[in-house]
Order: sequence, then structure tokens, then C-alpha cells
Amino acid sequence: MLRALILSSAAAIMMATPVVAQDMMASTGSLTPTEVGVSPLSATSATDYVKLAADSDNYEIQSSRLALTKSKRDDIKSFAQQMITDHTGTTKALMAALKNDDRTIARPSTKLSAANAAKIALLKKAPKATFDDLYLQQQAQAHQAAWALHKGYATDGTDAALKQVASTAVPVIERHLQHAKQMLPAGLSPVY
Repeated sequence: MLRALILSSAAAIMMATPVVAQDMMASTGSLTPTEVGVSPLSATSATDYVKLAADSDNYEIQSSRLALTKSKRDDIKSFAQQMITDHTGTTKALMAALKNDDRTIARPSTKLSAANAAKIALLKKAPKATFDDLYLQQQAQAHQAAWALHKGYATDGTDAALKQVASTAVPVIERHLQHAKQMLPAGLSPVY
């Protein structure tokens, strides 16, 4: 019922103001920057978007593979498997969008950025007793950053194919972020 109310309100706003309608249609997802805890990135070039999105997916997949082996909790292992599945899918969509005769964007490196490599190193060193909390904190933080990237590019990106990838990724990232935050023990917040 709440969803129907939100959709009808959005439709009424879009009908009343065509310019706003275009902007609302360009942005996807249901969370606000306040709810996520970050603002969307703006003015990201297509090349930077590809590099950052690929690095984000690569981190999600690698960290979640560690969680499958190190986690003590079945719910975290299930979450990790979902991260691997979903981020493998977003990577495939990103790579498919690179194939375009109108422009050339190089395939991104498969090597993690220094920041994400450092997070993986922390997870590898984490004792089993503290691994789950660290993993969830990192997941929440990583999904906030991914949301900012994808939401920003979905809103003001310049490459139509990549903008579609970003738009499709936002709701997936929002689900992941909400799930990670729900699993975080009380008193813990994302690690920055």
C-alpha cells in the first residue's frame, strides 16, 4: 500500500512538472541520500565510472568469497553468496556496455584499487571471532560508496549505455545496503 501511495505521488508530480519528470525518471532506486548516508557523486566521466564500478564489484566478489570460508554465521554466508551472484551480474552488464561502436572505453583493470586491496588484507588477517562484524561493516561502507557512484551516474551520466547499467545497479545496491545494515550488530556502524 505504501508503494502504491509513493508511485501515485510520483506520477502526480511527474504529470504536473515535465522537467522534474525527466529528472525523476533518470534517477532510480527508492532511498534518499539521507537514508544511505552519502550523496550521489556528480560529474563522473564515463571512463572513471567504469573503473570505479569494476573495482567496486571486484571488491564485493573477493570479500564475499572470503566470507564464505571465514564466516561463522549462515546468514552471512548466504548474504556473501548473494553478493557474488549479484556483483558478477553487474560486472557482466558493465562489460557488455563497453562494447559500443560509437565510443571506446578500455576494459578496466582486474587489479583492486589500493583502498579495496587494503580492506581485503584486513579481512584476511581478521580473526574468526571478529571477521563477521568487520565484513558487515565493510559491506555497508562499500555499498554506500557504490550507491553514490551508481546513483550519481544514473542521474547525470553522459553515456547512455553506462547510464542504463548504473540505473539497473542502484536498486540492487540499495537491497544489499539495507540487508548489511540489518545484520550489523547494534552499536556497530559502517567502517570508513
